[in-house]
Amino acid sequence: MAEFQESYFQDEIREGFKIDGIMKRAWAAQIEVLEIIDHICRKYGLIYYADWGTLLGTVRHEGFIPWDDDIDIAMKRQDYMRFIEIAEKELPDDCSILSIYTEDGYAEGFARVVNSRAISFEKEHLKKYHGCPFVVGVDIFPIDRFAVTEEEKNIQIKLLKMLYEFMKDKDFVKEDFTTELKQIEKLCGIKFDREKNIKNQILKLVDTICQLYNSGEGRMTEFVNYMSNEKYVFSPEWYNEQKWMRFETIQIPIPLEYDKILRVMYEDYEIPVFNGADHDYPFYKQQEKILREYIK
Repeated sequence: MAEFQESYFQDEIREGFKIDGIMKRAWAAQIEVLEIIDHICRKYGLIYYADWGTLLGTVRHEGFIPWDDDIDIAMKRQDYMRFIEIAEKELPDDCSILSIYTEDGYAEGFARVVNSRAISFEKEHLKKYHGCPFVVGVDIFPIDRFAVTEEEKNIQIKLLKMLYEFMKDKDFVKEDFTTELKQIEKLCGIKFDREKNIKNQILKLVDTICQLYNSGEGRMTEFVNYMSNEKYVFSPEWYNEQKWMRFETIQIPIPLEYDKILRVMYEDYEIPVFNGADHDYPFYKQQEKILREYIK
């Protein structure tokens, strides 16, 4: 169970990088969300692993990478789908599961558990989340398999790239894609409901293609990340076992073969390289802007 002394929330220098107290509170709030996810996973026998910067931070820093600001975990597809299915009824009232299966307007290839839908200064919220008023969450990435044969794998990847390219920079409200949609329908043997959210349906089609070969013996990836870098390919046995390690004030699970995974992701991962997170740091920058406008 996460425990934080008040001294934890003081400004701190780690690896030459200053971490503000409000970021420490955001870290603690995310750890609380992770603890909720962990409780559900234990209850239902679901397996998850620290992923990406969270995995690297666990191994190299025993906590957050100083210049990182979010928590990433991964689940094999079966556990991922099961978690989405049960999360809505198991999450506390203040938390939500965001995914293409629970939110028509959600447009990411991974799920997210958030602790609120809006900035909150409610007394109970601030107490539970260590004085952090911002919406915080944990990203959950699904792990799938490639097709075994090179021919089937190439078809799988070409279909995914075609669909991602189709969705790129398009306004699905104002523009008419009747011809292109018909081509996709014919190619994939499906029919889109023109009265419902088209992008959501395409994302579900993408997700279906990602899952096509999970009953086989192919290598593994997180397709949402593979689309941007094809080096992200992992051997299934790397995820056969968990190992629990310290992460800030708690213990979290990582793959037993974490070294091999991290070398695929980051190569010489032992050497800290300050390059910021993959998004604007801090993640709550936009929320701060909204808050300032509200106060005005």
